[in-house]
Amino acid sequence: MDNRQGIFDYPRLFEFLNRHSPKTVVVDVDGKGQTVPLNHAYLFRSEGGNIGLDSFIANISELFRREIARGELAAMLIHDIRSPLNSMNAYIELLLNRTFGPLNEGQQNFLEKAINLGDQTLEMLEDIHDIYRTEQHIFSLDREPFAAHKVVDDALLNIWPIADRKNIKIRKKVSRWLPKVYGDTFQIQRVLVNLLENAIKYCPENAELTVEVHKQSRQVARFLVRDNGGGIPENALKEIFRKSFRIKSDAQHQKGFGLGLYICKLIVKTHGGTIHAENNDQGGVTMIFTLPFHSN
Repeated sequence: MDNRQGIFDYPRLFEFLNRHSPKTVVVDVDGKGQTVPLNHAYLFRSEGGNIGLDSFIANISELFRREIARGELAAMLIHDIRSPLNSMNAYIELLLNRTFGPLNEGQQNFLEKAINLGDQTLEMLEDIHDIYRTEQHIFSLDREPFAAHKVVDDALLNIWPIADRKNIKIRKKVSRWLPKVYGDTFQIQRVLVNLLENAIKYCPENAELTVEVHKQSRQVARFLVRDNGGGIPENALKEIFRKSFRIKSDAQHQKGFGLGLYICKLIVKTHGGTIHAENNDQGGVTMIFTLPFHSN
């Protein structure tokens, strides 16, 4: 940010906006503001002296220009990187299929690792692309009424091989008589898979997970993914859904960029729901999100 006056803390303002998404923000540019006139509004004052309105507008305009340019560059890079990665994976598959001759065991092993890394990179690019589309308000949902037990079953079908490797049992508590939920089944399944994968990653072997759906109210369904792992530090519970947030003790041991929970938040928020985490009294953590029921 080109903060030419060196007075107003623009980075702090925009970090606040990104974290809290307030409906209204009041910026006191002349130091005379005393009260916040609207409900759900936040007041920011310049520190270390007043800042002129013309300078404030010029700085904000420059910031927006740079943010738009960064977004356009990110979208272009995501598109351009996916093509060579797909081609690279196709070439590796040709080698794995022995199109050009037999492979020894070592070659087979390294090529399988290479194609797995390529697939992981493509998945990360898709995640980053979804974040970009959502933050630019061009993320669309294919909404329809669906049965909660069906989307949970589909998510468990995707996740069971990963859970089986650690001998983790997953219990389902979903009534077949719940009203239908209204949303994008693919995206909601993606949220459930993401939360389950995260729980499996942090749980020890022979652990137990529970997926539960029930009525929170006549209009809202409540989804829970509960584990009996190590839990999350209390001071991190509200931070884990931020983009690229990592618990410091685990940051060096986990792969990826910490985008999974942030994407879950974006999907749930786009559906009009909420998502948060709670530590369990007897250990572990519960991820909770809400979705609207279908209204006839």
